[in-house]
Amino acid sequence: MKIPNKFLKLMPLTLIIGSIIFFTTDQMGLNLKQLEKPTSTNGGGNNELIHTHNEGKTDHKSPEAQKRMGIYHYNEGNKLLKQNRTEEAIKNYKMALHHNNRFEAAYINLSTAYLNKKNFKLSLKTLSTLESINPNHPLLHYNFSCYYALLGNIPKGIESLKQAIENGFKNHQTLETDPDIENLRQNPRFKELQSLLLAQNA
Repeated sequence: MKIPNKFLKLMPLTLIIGSIIFFTTDQMGLNLKQLEKPTSTNGGGNNELIHTHNEGKTDHKSPEAQKRMGIYHYNEGNKLLKQNRTEEAIKNYKMALHHNNRFEAAYINLSTAYLNKKNFKLSLKTLSTLESINPNHPLLHYNFSCYYALLGNIPKGIESLKQAIENGFKNHQTLETDPDIENLRQNPRFKELQSLLLAQNA
């Protein structure tokens, strides 16, 4: 088939225009891919606590954002601690404290995780930091009693337990079942503390 001359003259121009269209649409497609960001999901269903540390548009300096990120890592740490994934739990509690260095519950659970690993030095350091923030926290003194009990220092363990109860510790079941304070239960003063706790809960 013979192509008319007028079409032959237009072919180079048509090729150039076609190439421009091809490269333009291809580049647009590439740019769109680069703008896409992965979305994360939280198994707990609390979407406001989701964050990623590479999210460019998040204002990580905002106190509210710091608080949300601290809570997110704290909750993750709690889940991991229940699964006996203690090292991972410790990392999350430390991240929670990185975002909020006055997060009292994170100090409590981080010290507990360290006690589970028999890392008494770091547990004591964590509790001492919390003590400088809130010396009257009941779980601070309860965890001190666990710390001393596990080290075999019964007098200090009993004294810390007394302070925990005086500052509002109320969990009678934990007092009866926590293996960390098993050797405190053999002490005659332990019964007195149980009675004190029952009287306060009455």
